[in-house]
Amino acid sequence: MVQSGFYAWSAVALAMIFPLLKFSERRKHLFLAYAVFLSVWLLYIVVIARSGVLADFSLPPRVPLLVVIPAIAAAIVITGRSNFKEVLRQTPLHWPVYMQSFRIMVELLIYGAFVDGVFPERVTFKGLNYDILSGLSAPVVAYLYQRGSISGMTLLVWNVIAMVILGATVYSFASTYYFSDYLATSGSADFVRLPYLLLAAVLLPVAVFLHVFSLRQLKLRQGNVRTIGSKAPNR
Repeated sequence: MVQSGFYAWSAVALAMIFPLLKFSERRKHLFLAYAVFLSVWLLYIVVIARSGVLADFSLPPRVPLLVVIPAIAAAIVITGRSNFKEVLRQTPLHWPVYMQSFRIMVELLIYGAFVDGVFPERVTFKGLNYDILSGLSAPVVAYLYQRGSISGMTLLVWNVIAMVILGATVYSFASTYYFSDYLATSGSADFVRLPYLLLAAVLLPVAVFLHVFSLRQLKLRQGNVRTIGSKAPNR
């Protein structure tokens, strides 16, 4: 059940990006480019997962270096391209924030994996992982902004805080698997195998992508405070 959930929710998370790309005159080109990128990335993840390279938990940490960092770098590069600015300008600012509510299910899947003996309690919301707060607050913040009750500065602050929480979540995993005796004391190493590897390869990068997307939107519009802070036509 939990394994199927990781596959299904990863597919949902990746599919969420397509509606954002429709705000461009070159939407067909962006759709195709995104589909190609996904195909290459997922093939890479399958190959590296089956190779056994990630199963080596000695330093340097393989999952952060070979999976997390490349995925985050791709999110930053893609949203920073000049031909992506139209998407950033035209997409309503509350959209990427609403989408962050997908993290609620992610946290439930992590907890389910803990119940199944795959993850330690330390990486769940009962341990050092507070990312469910970001997921729960996302629709509230998005709705308040859509209503004009909060400003773009509030969105900025929320994004920063949520990214800090996400960073703490990454730390909880890295410190557990690479800087503790968890694995030596009969801990499960399934974190580096599919479908659990999708947490680092898909679900985490999508969350980062949406944060970077939202922050770049705010940066583009910071010259017009009224556009960010009050009800705007493209909300």
